[in-house]
Amino acid sequence: MHTFRSALAVAVVGIALSSLQARADIELKVSDGTTTVSANDLLTPGTVTYMGAIGKFTFTANIGAGFPGIGAPTYPILDLTSVDLTTRTTGGTLTVSLTETGFAPTTVAMELLSRIVGNYNNSNATMDTYFDATDNPFGTGTLLSSGLFDNQAGVATLPPMAGPYSLTEIITVDAGANSLTSLDAIIDAPEPTALSLFGAGFVGLAFFGWRRWLRAARRIPAATA
Repeated sequence: MHTFRSALAVAVVGIALSSLQARADIELKVSDGTTTVSANDLLTPGTVTYMGAIGKFTFTANIGAGFPGIGAPTYPILDLTSVDLTTRTTGGTLTVSLTETGFAPTTVAMELLSRIVGNYNNSNATMDTYFDATDNPFGTGTLLSSGLFDNQAGVATLPPMAGPYSLTEIITVDAGANSLTSLDAIIDAPEPTALSLFGAGFVGLAFFGWRRWLRAARRIPAATA
């Protein structure tokens, strides 16, 4: 009887964990080509965070946000905000990927805006964005925008789809020695009036990014050999 109860308890825990894992619809993945780390929104639905050392980089992503934190299944927003990277005496390349699954089927075409803004000291970054009609995490079925760089945006049309879909943004950072990178990247479906005004919004984003860069620079000690 004791063995049966133990087995039942294990089964219940397994079912509970499976349910939690199914809920993890926002995922963050960071890789330097050798080491890859990942995080999800299991404990904080709608947001994912990570900080730590990855190869030659010290990495902080304060928020990777989506539904239910912001947006909705019918109103996609995938926001990677407050990403800060530093290197010491040597640099390298870091890839930061953010994905969300389970966006609702669409009956009409929808315009999606991809944009990136940041501040770079001995570094640069580019952004590619995708939607995937099979709803796979980190799915790259259809390219939305490619090679976006600082203060650049791209608009693409999402066709009507019968099933749920995923969105993914991939940011590639190339950094030299003693670099400091601070950036924000987003995919969203703004109203038509917002589309016409997004350039003005970039001025504000750049200003806030510049202020955050200054704060980060003050917190980080000078690199030593």
